[in-house]
Amino acid sequence: MPPRILYAEDHNDTRVLMALLLRKAGFEVVEVVSAAGFMERFESGESFDLYLLDRTFPDASGLTLCRAVRERDAATPILFYSARAMREEREEALSAGASAYLIKPDDIFNVSEHAARWIGSTRS
Repeated sequence: MPPRILYAEDHNDTRVLMALLLRKAGFEVVEVVSAAGFMERFESGESFDLYLLDRTFPDASGLTLCRAVRERDAATPILFYSARAMREEREEALSAGASAYLIKPDDIFNVSEHAARWIGSTRS
């Protein structure tokens, strides 16, 4: 069974491309377009091996989502993939419980590598 990723991204082109790259790398990707959609899937009881979050959504912050996950799940890796590239923003995400913070669009081809590494570290 391939590792499962819950991916929240409101920008359609970015989401479609990233999901394609992740699937080509062997992941099962569940895509959501909003913070509310992310929380619905997170609270559904489904099992995920990694959460991939954007930093901003019209209905909430990726930081809020990250904190909500960490309140109930301390182990599953959370990766941010965001265009918000300031050091302070990265530090806020890491302080909220993120495992890593990758920058759009520079890291687009590294996300699957980071996902595999983080999933591997929690499965071993």
